Amino acid sequence: MRFLTLPALATLIVSVQNASASFVNSTACVDVHFVLARGTTESYPGSTYSLASQVAQNTTLRTNYENIIYPAVSEDSSDSYFIGRAAVGRQVTAYARDCPQSQIVILSYSQGTLIVGDALAGGGGNSTLGKPTQPLISRDVGKQITANVFYGNPRHIAQQPYDFGTTGVKLVEGKYPRLAYQVRTFNERYSEIPGDWCNVGDGVCSPSEGANALNLHMAYAKDYDTVAADWVLQKINAAHSR
Repeated sequence: MRFLTLPALATLIVSVQNASASFVNSTACVDVHFVLARGTTESYPGSTYSLASQVAQNTTLRTNYENIIYPAVSEDSSDSYFIGRAAVGRQVTAYARDCPQSQIVILSYSQGTLIVGDALAGGGGNSTLGKPTQPLISRDVGKQITANVFYGNPRHIAQQPYDFGTTGVKLVEGKYPRLAYQVRTFNERYSEIPGDWCNVGDGVCSPSEGANALNLHMAYAKDYDTVAADWVLQKINAAHSR
């Protein structure tokens, strides 16, 4: 049996500690900053943390993450959506201002995609989401966003090149369809960076009669983290090489 010397053991311990501490909740300037927006009733950091950590483990670039701070309770019966949408605009803008050389990657799930998408494209437009609004994130700030992943998006847009998921995903609309100007704004500013994963039959991103399968809505990390991580890494590497 081979035993490590004390210096070697100490080096190993430090290496393990550094590896475990390399992906932390912080707004310090790094190469790639992840912004995580949890879904309804999820605790911080939410289910997209597994995707973020998988990407971070497979890049040599410096990374960290921050949570969008909002209640993440039902948008139907609270002001969670309005608080969250404002928080996305404020937090992403602040990080871009403080760290202009950093890439920003936004990962969101369920209500998290709602607040992220509406901060990017403009929000509102029905009795739940209120009056139509303009984007909260400027074009200049948006240029720092390298990749944007939606899991189970209630504003999923049909017939888009960034629609990913199960068969028929390009034929369905989310439960809060986007207004025409919101679709136009999102596509004009962000057509190269989104990946919108929807399980058809999930009543959030593809509502139809009888389509309310909770198991499909809760399966995104399990179903797509591996493929989404590869997709995000491609976006990061392409931006880093420019």
